[in-house]
Amino acid sequence: MNAYRQKSTAAAKAILESGIPTLDALTSSMDAMPYKGNDALSQAESAFVATLGEGEVEKANEVVDAAYKVTRDALSMGSTHTRTLERFVGLHVPQMEDGNNFGVTVQLMFSKLLKDEREKMEKALSETSKYYSSRADAIDKFSHLPKTSVTETKATSKSNATGGKDGDENKESTSTSTEEKKSTSDGGKINLHRAKALAALDAQMYIDLVSALQSMMDGYVVILDNLEKNLDKLENPRGKGYGGYGSGGSSMVY
Repeated sequence: MNAYRQKSTAAAKAILESGIPTLDALTSSMDAMPYKGNDALSQAESAFVATLGEGEVEKANEVVDAAYKVTRDALSMGSTHTRTLERFVGLHVPQMEDGNNFGVTVQLMFSKLLKDEREKMEKALSETSKYYSSRADAIDKFSHLPKTSVTETKATSKSNATGGKDGDENKESTSTSTEEKKSTSDGGKINLHRAKALAALDAQMYIDLVSALQSMMDGYVVILDNLEKNLDKLENPRGKGYGGYGSGGSSMVY
């Protein structure tokens, strides 16, 4: 297990070393979000309603799409890094001695922080994944969109002839015809309330994504800060001279 322990240490230190560039990149993504301030939600909603005015409701919302990609990539990265750090801590828990495991308080507290923040990130990933399904359902309710129906008709005819100069003869022919019909209701005019409902859904997702990214950044910077301050105690909870990880020794915390 020592090889895995060493790999986990290297991975944890790599996360710490890349921490500032990672946070800088996340901050830049946050700064690039177009709607900010106390009225960010209404800003987004008004802008989204305006883009739907011509009835192009099936067109993707580019603002939400961009926030969706940036935020979910960040959440996925944060979850992966947090699990790496959880593995690092778990592999450095000392071997049990005489029914106790002194020296692991910092590890316990850091492990709890990691678990709590990872669960927030993974919950946000799960919740935001429902966006496109909800948007598709909302678009299906627009009655101004043309509805297309296709009917295919297939006909087969058979004929039998006997006693001809070429003997008995069997013939079969098949013909297929396709008819396509398009229909609209509301005179092809977009329903304003449906447009507002779709804009509200997009705006809510935009706010949810921005909030999730901000929450991820807040949690991630605290994780990195704790890792930097306590790296030695996390890696060597009983001092650098301690060698009691043991082969076959318990790494459970009681």
